[in-house]
Amino acid sequence: MDDKLKAAGEGALLLFLSAVMSNIGMVALISVAPLLLFAIRHGRKNASYLVAFGFLLNAALTLAAGGLPDDAVSSAFLAINLFIPLSLSAAGIVWLATGGRRLIGRLLATLVPSVVLMVAMAAFFYTDRALLDAVFSAYEDAFAAMLGPVLGMIIPGIDIGIVAYIAVIMLLSLAFPVLLCGICASCFIFETALHSRESDWEERVARLEYSPDAVWGFIISWALVLLLRFVSAPLPLEIAVLNVAGVWTVIYAIEGFSVVFARIRRHSRAIRSMTVLIVILILGTLIPGINFIILIGLPLLGVLESFFNLKKTGGIDHEDHS
Repeated sequence: MDDKLKAAGEGALLLFLSAVMSNIGMVALISVAPLLLFAIRHGRKNASYLVAFGFLLNAALTLAAGGLPDDAVSSAFLAINLFIPLSLSAAGIVWLATGGRRLIGRLLATLVPSVVLMVAMAAFFYTDRALLDAVFSAYEDAFAAMLGPVLGMIIPGIDIGIVAYIAVIMLLSLAFPVLLCGICASCFIFETALHSRESDWEERVARLEYSPDAVWGFIISWALVLLLRFVSAPLPLEIAVLNVAGVWTVIYAIEGFSVVFARIRRHSRAIRSMTVLIVILILGTLIPGINFIILIGLPLLGVLESFFNLKKTGGIDHEDHS
């Protein structure tokens, strides 16, 4: 009984921490990380239950704050607001269930629930264009209220409607890459904590390498993005292609991070991968221009690693974790 009470207390604490994180801007993208940590001492199955309960708690708090939806528009807003929490929670459960499989397969598997949800929502809105127009108008009004006065001062006479439309399209085009960034960060926190006592964990991070054939996913997806710049295509198809290309970019940014970490470990064996990641995030957040270099540089390093052994001079043997 004491063990069960202790586990319940730990679960409650982790739920509280997750709930707090889910209300702090971009930190919400890693709000599932504390719940994954429950698996370290209490097993992956119990952690999956906790993740599912965490989403239900999040949904209940959202309903308590906004009230029950009383029309189609408010119901649509509720579904949209719960999309990211549900996607992250489902991704966490998938990650726990796919332990031992290759990295790229696990990462793509974590996005499957999000894709299913997005397709279902798109199909629903497609059958009710009036509802779609009403939801978009509400987002346009909110965008105009927040940024309209500022943009009006910077660019007098600007059409806020066009800017809002472009902003929505950009958000939709980056939906899955942004989700995957949050998933990767949460899972890396979990895996680092899980393997913290294993002497070879940092070496495994430094040795991470995908199958050489995987690079074609990156190349073909970005080739399609370029092709659609010259060929007319439906907007949903363009958004889908941009999301696929963005997902492959995030995947190769992971390998690029491994390259950077491996090179750093040549000079300091005491350095930890989590420390390097935090430094990169801080530099990318606080120093103007560095974020652009990181966004371009890490995926580029990952792709180049598929053709050139960038870790070779560090004396690091490769290991396929794709």
